[in-house]
Amino acid sequence: MMEKNNSKETSSSKYLITKSVNLDEAIEIVGFGSFHYYILFICGSLFAAISISVTSVSFIIPSAQCDFQMTSVHKGILNGASMIGMLFGCFITGYVADSRGRKYTLVVCMMIDGVFSLISSVSQIYPVLIFCKLMSGFGASGFTVLYSYIGEFVNGKKREQFLCWMEMFWTFGVILVPCIAWIVIPQTFRIEYGFFLFRSWNLFAVICSLPSIIFSYLLLQLPESPKFLLAKGKHDETMNCLKFVYRWNNNTDDEFPVTSLMLPDCITEENNSFINGLYKSILELFTSQYKIVAMITCVIQFCCTASFYMMVLWFPELMNRFRWYETLYSGPKNMTNMCDIVSLFKIEPEEIDLKCNDEIDQYVYENILIIGMACIPTSIIVPLLVNKFGIKFFLVVCFLGSGLSSACLYFISSSFENIVLSSIFQALSSMGFELVFCISVELFPTEYRGVAISIGSMFGRIGAVLGNIVVGVFIDAHCMVPILVSCSLLIISGILVLTLPTTGRIAIK
Repeated sequence: MMEKNNSKETSSSKYLITKSVNLDEAIEIVGFGSFHYYILFICGSLFAAISISVTSVSFIIPSAQCDFQMTSVHKGILNGASMIGMLFGCFITGYVADSRGRKYTLVVCMMIDGVFSLISSVSQIYPVLIFCKLMSGFGASGFTVLYSYIGEFVNGKKREQFLCWMEMFWTFGVILVPCIAWIVIPQTFRIEYGFFLFRSWNLFAVICSLPSIIFSYLLLQLPESPKFLLAKGKHDETMNCLKFVYRWNNNTDDEFPVTSLMLPDCITEENNSFINGLYKSILELFTSQYKIVAMITCVIQFCCTASFYMMVLWFPELMNRFRWYETLYSGPKNMTNMCDIVSLFKIEPEEIDLKCNDEIDQYVYENILIIGMACIPTSIIVPLLVNKFGIKFFLVVCFLGSGLSSACLYFISSSFENIVLSSIFQALSSMGFELVFCISVELFPTEYRGVAISIGSMFGRIGAVLGNIVVGVFIDAHCMVPILVSCSLLIISGILVLTLPTTGRIAIK
């Protein structure tokens, strides 16, 4: 393999390589530079946009409950609409990414997310709001393609570290949402015109929809993945893509020193029938030599995502119950564990508030901001050390560490202990959740990568839905059950990671 990593050496090359080279050699010759940092910024910003889109619902629900006269059932449906949309979206986007292109899929999905989020911001009817959030979730499922797209531009030496920096952008989105909400939602303005009503939560929803639209437009200016183009037999388009990156990285008008590329042994063909093509791509994945790895990653995704959403969506409720116990509870405060405190908080089904209250306590903004900021250390440490220790090491540490913090939740008896353990759990499980997508890029070849990652993500969404059902059923009477389930699933994930093939510093297929 030709070593041409230094941009100065590459740009000064005056001799053309007339023989055909493979794509990995060509990517080495292209070098690593400003284009890669720009594409990281664009893809990372799209990842942050998805983070904003998904987490903003938790602020919209309490703020809009009076306008839509939402009961607990209505809130639950709205909260689950995005997740259901992502469930169906994940099933489809992987195949579209493998058949039509990574960039094409990302642009379409992010525009769907942004446009329907924007429409939801001015929705005046509850069913319309639900439909918009469902479609927004469908579009947000395109995040699974981000890792394939960006990873296929980077050589093996830089790829793992490069992909791991994506978590920093997700963390930025998680931190940004409560900041925007804290500034916008407490505003008391009302714009009324007949049937139309526009309040602070509507403006908040508008702001949260804009990043998806803006950055999907910027992505449209970038080239398609060279791995995808060559896998489709598009030699000239692949060469144009590499020339574009070469000129940008080296800031030169010199001719790209490669004249031809070796085509892959197997060129994938586009199927005219979408349903048949989707069925065929899934069948080929699970009958190929990668079927065992695909099954393991699906189980890992199911376990870690179920545990993550079980606990993360439970944290605000847990915070409210601890706050009620410490400030309003008049009985003896001698509870020894979390389940004792949780059991004190009872809501009778017949209770109906005579006056609707859509104000969000400042305490909620503060705690969600603290939990988001707790993810910063892991978002920095892991990318800096991943080349030394490997993704598998950090995956095991994240899953086992978050499993231990989940188990320790049973023993907490104060708000401070709750916020500390919640922050640890969020930081470790969020990083582990993201690292699964990073390692999947290297586990599967180009023709299976999109569908493999998306099918795994679909299993993750199924786990998220089932996990929330477990919490809803057992939180009051048997709160130990969700804790045990969450802890067990994370330990299983950590053990299964050890069975995966070793990755890192290799050329992806």
